[in-house]
Amino acid sequence: MIKHNVLVEGNETLIHAIEQTLHAVQPDNLVKRSVILRNGELVIEGCSEERFKLDAFGSIHLLGWGKASGLMAEEVEKILPINGGIVNILRGTHFKVKHIQLQEAEHPIPGAGSLEGTRKMLEYAKQIRKNDLVICLISGGGSALLSQPVEGLKLEEKQKIIDRLMKAGANINELNTVRKHLSKVKGGRLAEKLYPATLVNLIISDVVGDPLDVISSGPTVPDSTTFSDARRILQKYGLWDDSNACRIIAAGIDGKIEDTPEPGDSVFRNVHSFIIGSNEIALLAAKKYLESNGMKPELIRNVHGDAREVGAMLAGLLKKGKTFIAGGETTVKVVGKGMGGRNQEVALACALEIAGMKGLLFASFGTDGIDGSSPADGAIVDGHTIERGRELGLDALEFQRNNDSYNFFKKIGACITTGPTRTNVNDVMIGLASNQ
Repeated sequence: MIKHNVLVEGNETLIHAIEQTLHAVQPDNLVKRSVILRNGELVIEGCSEERFKLDAFGSIHLLGWGKASGLMAEEVEKILPINGGIVNILRGTHFKVKHIQLQEAEHPIPGAGSLEGTRKMLEYAKQIRKNDLVICLISGGGSALLSQPVEGLKLEEKQKIIDRLMKAGANINELNTVRKHLSKVKGGRLAEKLYPATLVNLIISDVVGDPLDVISSGPTVPDSTTFSDARRILQKYGLWDDSNACRIIAAGIDGKIEDTPEPGDSVFRNVHSFIIGSNEIALLAAKKYLESNGMKPELIRNVHGDAREVGAMLAGLLKKGKTFIAGGETTVKVVGKGMGGRNQEVALACALEIAGMKGLLFASFGTDGIDGSSPADGAIVDGHTIERGRELGLDALEFQRNNDSYNFFKKIGACITTGPTRTNVNDVMIGLASNQ
């Protein structure tokens, strides 16, 4: 439920579209729709014709990590006869399971819980036999919740270089390439430890285009990136230095550390991956709702790039009288000391472009309920947003320069605040033009 927004009243269509979008990608709903037990066979509905005869396996184990893993685990346990497992869940969340051990872990910065849960998972993996079935629940946020740095690297050292990359504007593919080459479990290394058991990956994707090796940094799928790629990314952002993390990557380039397992490696012979939730599902839910209200929205997929540039681009569509639903994930180059996130950056850029115009309404929000460093999920703006700020003595451009979009929107009551949704399928942007 969206709270504390001055644009809620009178704009119920947009509000309901947001709520319908979030409902469609709730993890329990996605699992119910996709994971079917039929005549003793596991079927992943809508994803594949493959069948897994349960009586062909010894034990069935459940491993999970990510913001959606708790709700996914609850639902999977209702469907399949799970014998045991470990699931790393977001700290502060609680779920009811019978045969699975839940480990609270930290996000967005991995912490002691992340390390402990991953340690337990690696220890648990030692008991898994070759004729067992392992269900892996994978979702956004998994890169933090499943964390175990390589030997010789402290968690703080790894996080420092990732944090510097994020602030420099690196995208998720670049971030996860570096993460994978500083980890014991990412980039297919967990699959190495589970081989030769049969793995069924149930994935809720939080990455544009749904690349399996990027989602949660791909612990159980092949990795096409190398130590050399990690170095190139760090050099691109001026971060290649004499730090311990860089020395480890250099050792990998020199062949002193084995690279992550690549496509075609035998450890993936029994691995089966299914995307049961994605940004596409969110977009189609929003589209269906708006169409039921007589609108004809355009769909814009795989949105990426600088948040401010994307906001300006989408504002251009609104100015042309277009109603649209866009999905993807932008990046923000942090130069100021304010509080905000990519969705609020997109919304503020859009608000500046449509200032003074009537009949235009825009929302940008994260499906996880969290936008960057702020308590908000995004923002709703219209042609009067900038003027509302001006009436309160607020200079929107100054807030933008300081990466302080949250405090601008908070002061004028334009934040989207849902709280954590326990799912994540990227971001959604909805633009409504009144001529529709």
